[in-house]
Amino acid sequence: MRALIYIMTPILILTIILASRFVSWERLKGFDSEADKHLTHGTQLLGKGEFYRSITELTRAIEIEPKYAEAYINRGRAYYYLARYQEAIADYTKTISLKQYTADAYASRGDVYRTINDVSRAIDDYTFSLEKRKNALVLSKRAKCYLEIGKPDEAIRDYSDIVKNRPTAIAYNNRGRAYHKKYLLSHKKDELPKHALADFDKAIEMQPHYAIAYLNRSYIYGDLGQENKKVSDNSRAIDLLTEAIENWEIEPYQLIPIYLWRSVAFYKNNQIDKAQNDVKRIYVLFIQFYLNNIGNFDIL
Repeated sequence: MRALIYIMTPILILTIILASRFVSWERLKGFDSEADKHLTHGTQLLGKGEFYRSITELTRAIEIEPKYAEAYINRGRAYYYLARYQEAIADYTKTISLKQYTADAYASRGDVYRTINDVSRAIDDYTFSLEKRKNALVLSKRAKCYLEIGKPDEAIRDYSDIVKNRPTAIAYNNRGRAYHKKYLLSHKKDELPKHALADFDKAIEMQPHYAIAYLNRSYIYGDLGQENKKVSDNSRAIDLLTEAIENWEIEPYQLIPIYLWRSVAFYKNNQIDKAQNDVKRIYVLFIQFYLNNIGNFDIL
């Protein structure tokens, strides 16, 4: 019997851990089944982008169970997508007060603060989130905030943490941008472009079709007066972005950032007409997306 207990105990623990991935804390605590139905439906609607209906369902869940943390954090996301930022902040703050989903709630509230340009509060919330759970995406967001307020050293530290633990082309590219930012802010010290170039080289080595890394590397070459290399990298970025546009097979509105980057590359290449045409295309795609999703926006 004792041997059986030794065998079954770790199996039971593993079963509980696995189950916790699919069963929410609230459901384990036995919250009202009607509230749970509204939560489930509201969460499904959130995933479909039906934000108004999602808020209605999640609000009903909260009315039945006022301490339903999962409903608060999901409603906060719906409010955020509708640009109802103060309501989103209130829901994330309530989630944190309930001591559930705290890492996610802090990170999400940080996203709201960053959106409304309260960067110092965004950094604080990302830091609180990271104290609860290490996350490369949150580290990257905090690093971008540091760059926005002119603190490249802190950004480099965060990106270096990502490179150390999860080295990717994006991570190297982002750290290269941070080194470039520091270079621009520090009276152009000679050693910084070398670090930036090394990171962009590594990003391109890992992802040879990484157009943005070519574009970013062209800036360094431009700063160093290496005009031929600058033009070569910029042209390569244009070719790769054009290839991406021509072979695009998913939602058209997702092309917006690609057209934006290509317009920047055209502008840097003194192809002003082509840059302006890409900007016009961005407006068209944005309007199409808006009209297709008008029912989800808080305008009526």
